[in-house]
Amino acid sequence: MKPPLAIAFFIAGTILMATLWQHELLLLALMSAAAALLLYIDRWKSAKHFILATLIGGACENIAVMMGAWHYANANWLFAPLWLPIGWGMAVVLLEDAFAAGVPVKASQKSAVVALLGTVGAGLSFHNEFFLLLAFAAATAALFLVGYHRKQDIVPGIMAAVFGTAMESACIMAGAWQYSAAMFGTPLWLPLCWFNAFLIMRRAMRILD
Repeated sequence: MKPPLAIAFFIAGTILMATLWQHELLLLALMSAAAALLLYIDRWKSAKHFILATLIGGACENIAVMMGAWHYANANWLFAPLWLPIGWGMAVVLLEDAFAAGVPVKASQKSAVVALLGTVGAGLSFHNEFFLLLAFAAATAALFLVGYHRKQDIVPGIMAAVFGTAMESACIMAGAWQYSAAMFGTPLWLPLCWFNAFLIMRRAMRILD
């Protein structure tokens, strides 16, 4: 998918979540239809990536909510809304198409474990916003030092941080979800979380390639 279209889909998804979060099943149906359209336009090339991002993102979200790091205003079946895993799948695929197409990446079977450890770490430390910010900064630096993140990952990571944080901020202001400890509504560590989450997901998505 061409970058402008991927960005348009991302913005449309943000609008859907911000305006229809009170209707969990309706939003699930619309997000599912949007995901099917996205994959169809891409000739199903991203189907495996979408499925893995949906599974990993959905699992991490439910764990974080269960631990109290944030909560959703309307989740009637699980800790997170039913549409949320699909939102994760769409977000990762769209950010890939918009900002990381052609950027080399190697599959890593450890990526799901890294994502889980990051989620548990956030769940244990969310009470102290500044400590978690420093923890994310230290983890990001460490991932670069060990070669997990690389120089070519910087721009895609930054764009994921910008768009992911903007999307969440819009949904927070709309009342869709709320972080348990955030001075300004959107936590200070969220851009670094999106930076790392996207790059980790990129590696995890390649496991089945």
